[in-house]
Parts: sequence; structure tokens; C-alpha cells
Amino acid sequence: MSLTGQTTEPTDDSADLLNIDVRRYLKALRRYMFPLLALIALAVTGAVIYTSRQPKIYEAKASVQIEPRLPDLLGQGENGLMGITGLTTGGLDYYKQQRQVLASYTLIKQTVQDHQLVVKLLSESERAGLRPDAQLELATRVLQKTLTVKYPEQDRIMYVVVRSESANLAAEIANDHIATYVAYAKGLLTVDTQQASKALTSEFDQAAMKLQESEARLYQFQKDEELLAVSLEDRQSLVSSNITSYTARLNESRARRIELGSKLERMKKASAMEVLDSPILMMGDSASFDVLRAQYYTERNVFLQIEKEVGPRNPEYQKQKSKVDDLYSALQSEAKRIVGGVQENYEAALSTERQLGAEVERYKKEAFDLGPKIVAYNEIQRTKRNWEDKYNILRGRLSTSEMSGRMNTEISTHVKPLDPALPATKPVSPSLRTNVAIATTLALLLGIGLVFLSVFLDRTIKTTSDAQAAAGVPVLGFIPMLGEISADTKGRDLYVHTHPKSLVAESCRALRTNILFSSADRSLKTLIVSSANQREGKTTSVIYLGTTMAQSGQKVLLIDTDMRRPRLHESTGVPRNHGLSNLILGDKSYDDVIKTTEIPNLFVLPCGPLPPNPAELLMTNRFKVVLAELATRFDRIILDSPPVQAVTDAVVLSKLVDGVILVVRADKTLREDVKRSSKAIHDVGGSIFGVIVNEVNTSDRSYYSYGYGYGYDANDPRAADPAPEV
Repeated sequence: MSLTGQTTEPTDDSADLLNIDVRRYLKALRRYMFPLLALIALAVTGAVIYTSRQPKIYEAKASVQIEPRLPDLLGQGENGLMGITGLTTGGLDYYKQQRQVLASYTLIKQTVQDHQLVVKLLSESERAGLRPDAQLELATRVLQKTLTVKYPEQDRIMYVVVRSESANLAAEIANDHIATYVAYAKGLLTVDTQQASKALTSEFDQAAMKLQESEARLYQFQKDEELLAVSLEDRQSLVSSNITSYTARLNESRARRIELGSKLERMKKASAMEVLDSPILMMGDSASFDVLRAQYYTERNVFLQIEKEVGPRNPEYQKQKSKVDDLYSALQSEAKRIVGGVQENYEAALSTERQLGAEVERYKKEAFDLGPKIVAYNEIQRTKRNWEDKYNILRGRLSTSEMSGRMNTEISTHVKPLDPALPATKPVSPSLRTNVAIATTLALLLGIGLVFLSVFLDRTIKTTSDAQAAAGVPVLGFIPMLGEISADTKGRDLYVHTHPKSLVAESCRALRTNILFSSADRSLKTLIVSSANQREGKTTSVIYLGTTMAQSGQKVLLIDTDMRRPRLHESTGVPRNHGLSNLILGDKSYDDVIKTTEIPNLFVLPCGPLPPNPAELLMTNRFKVVLAELATRFDRIILDSPPVQAVTDAVVLSKLVDGVILVVRADKTLREDVKRSSKAIHDVGGSIFGVIVNEVNTSDRSYYSYGYGYGYDANDPRAADPAPEV
């Protein structure tokens, strides 16, 4: 419920984790500033002492230049010397490999062995009782821990860095390791060149043998197939040419035969006709036929003339008729001869066609038979050429490899020392500046972490926001923390009455104003003031509220409903022998039990004799009647109830009044307790009007939004009285 009458639900723990109050953490840092500075100072002191006791370490650095390949003296380009040995690709993988070689255990061991570094790396006590090979292994492991290889710029230059307590020894080891690596690279080049020559020789011998075998196989094939005099290519060309030639002549003969066949067929049809009327004689192309026909027509004309002149009985007639008949018979014979000649020509053309076709088929068969031979021949020839090519390539490579091997002793390796290591003049470790910076940083982080952890784990109410979030209702105001005053409880509880101009009094008047304004639109005559736990200031808050309301002219009654540990009568100075329990039981009148106080308009109803069952007594209908009667006699009734978490009295009373005010003590009351208390009251239908934050540190400005800025300040003696407690 807000100041306008609206209520909000208490927030859960997950919301608290997500809603981080930065001001709380900054406040904690300010609070623990001096312990944090002390922790940093302690860490710095420890770092200085630690650094002064550490041995000085010197660093030496030697560089080596690694080229991707040797100079191409033989003009082989990418297939030159380094290409043969297979040492270099010039890419990132190659330099990564070389870096691993430089830092390898094997190369470091070789450095220790070649340069006799065992004595320099191991003390007498470390060498005692160890065999030479064990000493070598131990020295190698020691050097491996202090030697590193760096390749920072990716520019073909690598650095060997060695650290040692002796500057001269560090420089010596770095230079020795570079020398070992150069010797290793040169030896590897020589070994690889010899291995390459050996492998090339083996391949060359095999290629020569295979070339001889393929040449012998080709010769035997040519011999078996009778191709020694004429090559297979020439023979194939001849067969192809014959096929083409005979095919052309076959086509011509076939055309001639077709032509003669057609002519013969026409002549045979014409031979059945009269010889003089038949066109066969015209198709014969015979000069004798033309002469005979001319003679026939001449003699026939003479015959017809004689028949006309002398008649058939004349011997001239018979002679002429016989002559005409002979000529006619000659024409018939000539016609038959012509047909017979065409028949012979047709038969001759047919025979020629058949013979030409046979020749074509013969050459085609010969060409077909040459196919497998050509395939076999080409395979043999291809194998021969392949081995011949390999033979020529390997012969050139072998020659180059042999020359490379001879030149290897005179050509430097692709690995070249660049800058030698020099003894360092200043140690690189320990670094006082670095150690102090690390110690300071770690101490600062540890201190801040511990502070933040303490704040995170602290679940008590710190600010008004915490109180509002935990209870789910607005904060009505706060009561400042008091300093040292008399241990008299009555003096503390009457502090607002005795110090009307103090900051506590001003805060209580602001609290009264907030309550009055917030209840403007609804009745708020009966109030319960309770807390989650004991000693959180609820009784003192009841007296402060009653005092400020009475000072405003209202007639206020304070009822002590804490029938287990009552204290209201002690602070107000009234007797407890008769009180609320008597009214409920009906054995006393209102005037007998309601007591006046030294504060005008403020009255007190003590609890009276303590009953064995306070909760059951407060749940009776008689108590409701008593409360209703008291409401008619006073402007405000404020009930001082037991803590919510201790007993159920406050929860029972919350249903009988207009509202409940929860008192929380700053830096003591847990947020979870406030949540449980608020939930318990809401579960029975009670209404929580607001929260009062007690024991607030006035130096914390997060609470000042509820103050007015006048009255006594935090340094005033009257503003430094002891905290109000119950």
C-alpha cells in the first residue's frame, strides 16, 4: 500500500539479485576504505620483501635467419636443390616446423652434449650419484625450462631466448644452441641430398630396365606381325587407300551394270515387235544395221516397182523378192546380234561388280584384322614412350642431384646465424615494479571482492528501498540513530517529548504528517505497530508516534497488547496492575484502567495482569467490543503488539484494526523476516499501512528524502542519544 492507498507485493529473491543497489556497494567501499588500503599496503610490503629475496635472472637472446630455399645455382627453379631434398615449402607450416625443431628436446639435448653444458647447468649435489647419461637427461630438462623460441614478426627470423642466474652463461647457451641448429640443418641437407641421389639412382635403374623390356617387346611384335619392312602405319594406310579406291570402282561398275540391265530389259521387250517397227535397232548403235535397212528399203522399192510392172510370174520378180527377203532376214539377224551383245555386256558388268565387291570385302577384312594389332602396337609403343620419358627425366634429375651433393660442401645451408647473444647488464626478473603492481591489483580485487561479498550476503535492511521492496508497502518515514545517553529506558522512550527540536523529533513529526496525509481518503483510527522480531524499536516507535500525534492536538490512546513482555507502562510511568485484560474480562471500568501521562492528550491502557492465553483472549468478541468503545472515546488508538515472527498476536490483531505499521531496524532486521511478516498479515486479510525504518544512520544521505533539514544535526549531543530499543 502506497501513500495513496495502493498496495504492492513484496519482491522475491530473484528480483533482489537482479536489482543491484549500486549505492550500497559504494557505501560499503567507503566504510571499509581504510581496511582496504591497509590490505593493499600489506600486499605491497609482501611483494617488496618477496622480490628482494628472489635471485636475479638474466636473459640473453640470439637470432637466426631461416630462408625458404638455397640459391638456385643449377637453374632448377622450384625443382632445384631444396625441392629435391624436400626440406622447404616456404609457407607457414615450414616455419612452424622449424620453430618446433629449435625448441625440441632432441636439439636441446644435442646442444648440452656438444657444448658440455652439464657441468654448467647442474651443481655438484645434483650430479652426485647420477650416471653420465642421467646427468645429460637432467641437464636437458633444466635447459628446456629456461629456453624459449620466439617468432614474433613472421619475417623468417627466429629468436632463441635463454634465462639464467648468470648473464654470461645465458648468452653462451643461446649462441651454442644456434650453432647446434645450424649444424643440424646443414647435416640434414647433406643427408637428404644423399638419400635423394640414392633414391634417384634406384628409380633410374628401374626406368632403364623397363625401357629395354618395352623396346624388346616392340621388336618381337613387329617381327611376329611381319611389320619389320613395312611399318604398321604404312600398312594401315595402304589398306585404307585400297578400300577407298575399290569402293569407288565398285560403285562405278554397279552403275554400269544397272544401266545395261535396264537397256537389256527394254530390248527384250522390243524384240517381239516387227523388226522394221521395233526401236531395238535404234538402241543398238550399229552402223551395219543402218546400211542393211537402207538397202532393204531400196530393194523393196525396186521389188514393188517390178511387181507393178511385170507381175509375180516374172523371173525378175522372184529374184527381187528373194533379195528383199534376204535383206529382211539379215535385219532380223542383226537385231538378235545387238540384243545378244547387250546381254554379254550386262553379264560382263555383273561379273566385274562381283569381283570388285569381293576385293572391297577382302580389304575390309584385312583392315578389321589390323584393329587388335593396332591396339596392341599402340599400347606397346605408349609404354615404351612413358618409360623413355621417365628415363630422360630421371637422368637429368640424377645428374643435378649428384652435382648438388658435390656442391653441398661448398654452399652454406639455408639457416644462417644473425645476431649473437650478448651478456645482459640488467636482470629481467624479479621485477619490483611488476610484482608490486600485481600485488596491488590482487589485493585491491580481493578487498573489493570481500567487501562486495559481505554486502551481497548481508540480507539486512540497509535503505528505505530495501524496506519497501521487502514489505511491499511504502516507507512512511525513519527514526534516526541516537548516541550515548542515560541507560534509563524511560528517558529513551520519551526522547521526542523531552527533545522537541531534535532531529529525531523532526523525523517523527514528518512520519506523523505522512500518516495523516495518507489516511485522508479513508479511516485510519486504530493502528497496530509491530515488528518482525524483538528489540527492533516497536514500543519506542509507538510512544514517538503517540507523542507527535498528541502534540498536534489529537486525543491519543496507547494500548499495550503485548501480554507476554509488556513495557509500555514502564516508559510512560503508569501502573500495570489493572489494564486491558481486566476490560476484556469485564471486572474493571474504562476509567479505572485508562491512565494519563505527563504528555498532554496522550493516554495509556496497560496490559493488566498477564493471562495464560493472550492470543485466545484477543480473539474474543469482548475485545472487539472494547476496541469499538475505545474508538469512540479517542481520536487515535495505537496498539503495541508482540513481534509477528515470535507469536501470532499481531496477526490476530491485524484483522481488527484499520492498518498495521511494521517497524524495521536498519542493519539488523533481515529482509526475509520482513517478507514473512508481511505475508503472514496479508494471508489473514490484514492491511499493512506502511513501514518505519528505525536506527537510521543520519550520515547516510539515502534517507534524507524524508527529513526537513532543520533541528539538531548529527553532531548535537541531544541527537546522539542511545538507540531506542525494546
